[in-house]
Amino acid sequence: MPTAAPSRPAAALPAPARRLLTSTSRHRRTWLVLLAALVAWFCAQARRGPKSAAQPRGPTAHKSHGAALRDDDVGTRTSFPPLDDLLDRARLWPPDLNKPLCDLKIYVYDLPPALRLPDKTVKQCRWSAYNSELLLHQLLVDPTAHASTTSHPHNTLYTTNPAEADFFLVPLYPACFLFDCWVKAGWTKTARCGVDDTYIEPVMRYVREAHPHWNASGGADHLLVHPMDFVDGYYTETSRAAMNASTYLVTVGDVRPAPLGSYFRSFRDLVIPSSTHLLNSYRVNPLDYVDEAGRPLVEPRGAASPHRRDNVDPPTVEIFSPSPEPVEAGLRGLARSLVRLVRHVLGLAHVARLEARTTLAIFRGGLGTAADGERYSLGIRSLFFPSDGNTSTPPFSSHVHPGFSSLPGFDIAEWSDNDDYARRLARSRFGLAPPGYTLDTTRIYEYLAFGVVPVFVGSGRTAGQVMPFARDVDWSSFSLSVPRERAHELPEILERVTDAEYDRLRSAVWDVGRKVVLEGREGNVWRLLARDLCRLKRKGVAAGPEIANN
Repeated sequence: MPTAAPSRPAAALPAPARRLLTSTSRHRRTWLVLLAALVAWFCAQARRGPKSAAQPRGPTAHKSHGAALRDDDVGTRTSFPPLDDLLDRARLWPPDLNKPLCDLKIYVYDLPPALRLPDKTVKQCRWSAYNSELLLHQLLVDPTAHASTTSHPHNTLYTTNPAEADFFLVPLYPACFLFDCWVKAGWTKTARCGVDDTYIEPVMRYVREAHPHWNASGGADHLLVHPMDFVDGYYTETSRAAMNASTYLVTVGDVRPAPLGSYFRSFRDLVIPSSTHLLNSYRVNPLDYVDEAGRPLVEPRGAASPHRRDNVDPPTVEIFSPSPEPVEAGLRGLARSLVRLVRHVLGLAHVARLEARTTLAIFRGGLGTAADGERYSLGIRSLFFPSDGNTSTPPFSSHVHPGFSSLPGFDIAEWSDNDDYARRLARSRFGLAPPGYTLDTTRIYEYLAFGVVPVFVGSGRTAGQVMPFARDVDWSSFSLSVPRERAHELPEILERVTDAEYDRLRSAVWDVGRKVVLEGREGNVWRLLARDLCRLKRKGVAAGPEIANN
């Protein structure tokens, strides 16, 4: 087939160009073969994929199976077969959380009415961060407090027969007592309102004298809940002496040197998750904002009411029950129902109502006071907001900087109303978790509930914080950790996290991280607590066969 004449005569071309054109014409077949070989090589490389996936650098890097070998690590690359699955999966960590370590029974004291907190004080406490005292009790003894009674540990853990009990839970709520006291005293936290001589000591005297169980073990098999930052440090030496033979269930585990970690007894106390206003008081339901896989909905199923505190007394501790879809009347409602049905049948139900997580990082929280200065939050939160270098005004920083809040993708503020905060959580990738007055922050559990990857900044395991159920839950599989000395690098660190790494973390948050949220779903908190209690009793953890050290 004749080719079109070039716009410029060949004779007019320079000599090198004429030679290249002549060579191309004479050896057209050779050039075509070379071109085909080049295309085939590129296709083969594409099928093989990259030699190693990009890994985030610095403290965000997480290599659960060790670092991948590069070509220059070894002289000759050798292929080895993968290991077969172990028949004894108990040799691996983390464990199967559905398999209990032992059969355990917990008896809960029924205190006389005169030793119980007034109903008004209990209701007040349900709107505090100390609500975990009440929720743990309710989860264990009330079978209507959770949605699934068939799999809930209530059926196996709780007993009304003290003779068969391994542990005894004392329904003592001193944190709730003090919260009510501080509210009445205008938030004067030095007020005590007689918590020791009118409440703690009479209850503990009853436990010792009215039943034989405390004296039988010296209190070693008794459980007390202390969800305050300084645990039993708020009470007199007499009260502390009456309680301290027992195991404390605490929300702050801190192994830093004294005085910071003075109140946490790592050999005896167990760390539990904190309750949060958003989840455990206002009952804002994550499944109204994200779907069952943790992906954000374009429009929530049911928005949180700003007046919910005034007209709802939360009856249960269940928070993962999505609100029903609103029923629309008339032909319009029928048409929308048919569209939803067709989408469901075709497997397209999520297409029209899901959107991506477009916010890189979110944080809601305070900055302390001028008296705290840069000591609050170990100085970390002073990086979050713009600073003019004046240490007497927020964020109390001696450095001039624009703050992380000025950066694109960072959603940082001191507060939001519940519905707005829930919507923003559903659209955020990472949730920042710096310390406050202590290493613990309740934001962690809001992040996990909404499928947000927690980022510990100067807190978490690498900062001396003992995380809830750390013997059974691999926190590193669904969170990142940035040491305090690199807090100023946080924006760059998050930007370097690859999409593949983020997807792995997000999936682990939804599949594993949510198990530590304080709620009723399947009784996960008591199921995890039971594992630690088995260890305390040394039940189900007896010595195995001798292991040769060779």
